[in-house]
Amino acid sequence: MFPKDKDGNLLHRDVPLSDTWKALMQEKKAGKVRSIGVSNFSAQEIKDMTQGGAEMPAVNQVEAHVFWNQEKLRKEMQELGVAVVAYSPLGNSGFHGEKSGISSDLVGEVAKESGLTPAQVMLNYLINKDFIVIPKSVTPARIDGNANWELKLSDKQMAKLDSAPQKRLTDFPFRPGGKFFFSQENLKMMTKKLNDGTEMPIL
Repeated sequence: MFPKDKDGNLLHRDVPLSDTWKALMQEKKAGKVRSIGVSNFSAQEIKDMTQGGAEMPAVNQVEAHVFWNQEKLRKEMQELGVAVVAYSPLGNSGFHGEKSGISSDLVGEVAKESGLTPAQVMLNYLINKDFIVIPKSVTPARIDGNANWELKLSDKQMAKLDSAPQKRLTDFPFRPGGKFFFSQENLKMMTKKLNDGTEMPIL
C-alpha cells in the first residue's frame, strides 16, 4: 500500500505539506468532504502549513490519556481554534501491560472513589479537558459502558489524575533500524529538505 525502497523505508514525494493542505481545502470546497484535519501535528507544523491565509484543520488527532495528557499541545490547539481528538484514550493496557492505562492502580483508585468504571474515569478526565474521545471496543457491554454514564470526577480527583507520571505509550519502533517514531533523537528523521530548501515533515 505504501511505496518503500530496498531497505524498507517509506518513499515520500517532494510535495510541500502546504500544497497537500491546499488540495484538501479544494476537495472540501467542492463538497467532496465535510471537514479536513490532521494527526500528530505540532502547533508549529499547523502554523507553517496554514500560513498565507489557509484555513485551520478542524481537528488534530493525537495520543492522549491520563498518562500522556498533552497539556501543552491542548492549550496550543485551543489558541489556534483546533479541536483535539484523543486516540488511545484508555491507555491500551492490553498492549502496554496490565498495570498501565486503564488497568493502573491510580485509575482504579479514582474509579472506586467516583463510582465510575476505570474506562469511564479515563474518558471523564479527557472530556473535562475538552478532548473529543473515541474509545475502541468490540465487546457490547464495554461499548455500552463507554457511552452511557455521567460526568462525576471532582476537582480533587482531576488533580489526582493530573499528577500521573507522563509517558507516551504509542511510540512504536517503526523507523529504520527499529528506532521509535516520536523519540527526540529521531526528530531530524521526521523532516525532509526539498529542492527549494524548505523542510517537509515526514509523518
